[in-house]
Amino acid sequence: MEVNKTLHSLKAQEKEARRQLIIDAAISLFSKRPISDVSVRDIAKQAEISPALIYRHFQDRDALFVEAFVKKSEDIIKGFERMMDENGHMNAEEVGVEFVSYLLDNDLFFRMMTYFMLDTNINEKSLHNFNENIRRLLGVFDEVFKDKKTESDIRLHSHAFFAALNGVLITYRQYPGRTENQVREHMIQLAKIIGKQFQT
Repeated sequence: MEVNKTLHSLKAQEKEARRQLIIDAAISLFSKRPISDVSVRDIAKQAEISPALIYRHFQDRDALFVEAFVKKSEDIIKGFERMMDENGHMNAEEVGVEFVSYLLDNDLFFRMMTYFMLDTNINEKSLHNFNENIRRLLGVFDEVFKDKKTESDIRLHSHAFFAALNGVLITYRQYPGRTENQVREHMIQLAKIIGKQFQT
């Protein structure tokens, strides 16, 4: 009985390792090209496995994209949850710095997200799953604005804040004539300024 449990555990670990290998290969490709330019065959080649093996884990390319996106965005959400647990609250400045820092530390994910914003060519089911995850992420941003006495829609504030932070990353990620540390510090300062503006 114990041997069977061990074998089952090893198979589960192997399956999860294979899924992660596929997701990592997908992120690598989705960070370099629009979704419509990436095929399951391309991902299989990147992962050095057969396309058939990918289909054992994922329904299609679009489902794989969403799975990869959800996995990485969960990390951002967990970061916000830790912040909430430690501080008992979240303000726009703290959220802005956390969000920008995460995307600076996970550049492939940021590039993948940017390509998606420019090319949303995925099937309806996957798009629905993607939007559900984005709503969860924006729900964290909503928490920042719940205490504000504003007549405007909270989610509209979250959209504006999300767009402003992504604009910082797109505009200054390749700042000419500055070191990587200088670029990072510059973007963190901009995130703080944006956060303060949204808090007023």
